[in-house]
This record gives sequence, structure tokens and C-alpha cells, in this order.
Amino acid sequence: MQKGNILLPMKKTSLFATDLDGTLLREDGTFSARDLNSLKALQAGGCAVVLATGRSPFSLEKCLGGRELPVDWFVLSSGAGVIDPHGKIFLSRTLSSNDTFIIHRAFAELGITDTSIQGIFPDAHILHWIAGKHCLDFRKRLAYYRAYSKQIDHPAIASTEVIGFVQPDSADSIIQELNKAIGHRYSVIRATSPIDKTTAWVEVFAKGVSKASACNAIRKQLGIPSTLTAAVGNDWNDIQLLRWADRPFVSGSAPFPMLQEFEKVPTNNAVAVAAERWLEDSL
Repeated sequence: MQKGNILLPMKKTSLFATDLDGTLLREDGTFSARDLNSLKALQAGGCAVVLATGRSPFSLEKCLGGRELPVDWFVLSSGAGVIDPHGKIFLSRTLSSNDTFIIHRAFAELGITDTSIQGIFPDAHILHWIAGKHCLDFRKRLAYYRAYSKQIDHPAIASTEVIGFVQPDSADSIIQELNKAIGHRYSVIRATSPIDKTTAWVEVFAKGVSKASACNAIRKQLGIPSTLTAAVGNDWNDIQLLRWADRPFVSGSAPFPMLQEFEKVPTNNAVAVAAERWLEDSL
């Protein structure tokens, strides 16, 4: 919006959040033109578009490879960090060295030795690990981040999160046990490995961290009513975000329990269909 020679930002009147992997980003690493055009249309109408992903800033930059997205805000590391439209850190939540030690010990007491400790945001791509017998998914991730990984002897270091790598059929019981042991102090979130698409990542963050709480902080900053929010996702770590949004949508590729709980949109062009339905019903 232009006034004289001064470029004025359009007042944001609503908020639309989208997950990245498997939702906006397709399996072949490309974006649908229809999805991107729908986000541009939302922006043109005064909507704040938020990309809410589990990726770190480094991982997102590597994924995009110079491509730009029609997005205003970036919720990264599942809500542990938020980047504003000017590229500045708006929000950052970290774990103290003592917190990291407590979380690592909780995993160990459940027999989970496949754990990675992520560096302090925005350097959440730096992977700290302790030598041991590790699963294939962990070893592949370690190889992928070899240049940014550090072997350590003791887990008492400040971090963004601690990730435990577990089999999907045991993820729910492990999360239940973790919540019993440390859930009063930390945020426990389930995600699916983007590497083998099967291994469950049990991610533990500072208390209150989630895509939902990060989007709510953005909503409050912009003065947007909670009734003018929508979100679309496809994996376990999107559940809190979808429950937060006034209008939640889930891609057809989501786990069955999520398909039962939320309004389903086609896997192909999920973002565009969600945005179109939201706008149509708002008129």
C-alpha cells in the first residue's frame, strides 16, 4: 500500500498458517503454483501468512535453495523460534544445560539411546550426540549434518531441543511416560522423520513451545482476533496448531486420527483448497 513516496505495510486482519513438508512442500521438493498463488492472494487481502515448520533456519534455507515464498512470518523448530517479516528474531525459546541434562536422562531411563541435542536457536541445526549404538535413521541424519555435528561426552549443554528417535508403534507410550516424568516442566511433541518418513521423533522443548503458541504470539502482536485464524498441516507436530486455529484443515496424507479430528483437504494443493474454503465460508 503506497502513500506518497512512503511504502506502508497493509494492516493484517487475519492469520493463515501452513506447515511445510508434506503440506506446502510436495514430496518431490517442488511447490504448487496454485498453492503459492493462494498465499499471495491472502497477503494481498491483508492476511498474515505464517510458515510453521519443524525445520531450523539452516534447514529451511537449504530446502528452499534460494526460492522465495509468499510468507510474512516464519515459525521454526516447531515454535522454538520465530522470524518476523524483517528477518529479525521475534521469539526464541531455549533449554538450559540443566534442562537438557534432565531431558536426556529421562530418555535414557526409558532405554532410548538414539538422541540428538540441537544447538541454541537460530543454530538449531547443530547436532550434538553421544557415541553409542544408533538406528539407521539417526545415522543418516548424522551423516547429513556431519559438518555441523559435534560428539560430546556429557549432555549438560544449553540447547533448543532434545530429540529421541523411536519406532512409531512405541511413540505414544514413550510420550506418555515422558509426560508423566517431565511433562510438567517441558513440551513434548511428536513428529515423523523427514529422512525415512517412518521413524518417530519425540522432541522435547522448553515448556509451552509449539507451533500453536508461536502463532498465537504473532496473532497477539498483530492484534488479530482469534476467530480470524486458519491453519493447514499434515503431521503429528501440527496437532496443537490445528486445535488452536479457528478453522483447521488437514491434508489427506495425515495420520488417520488427524483425519478423523479435522476437516480434510486433498493432499495435492492442500494449501490452496484450505485457503479457498476458508475465504468462501468467511464471505
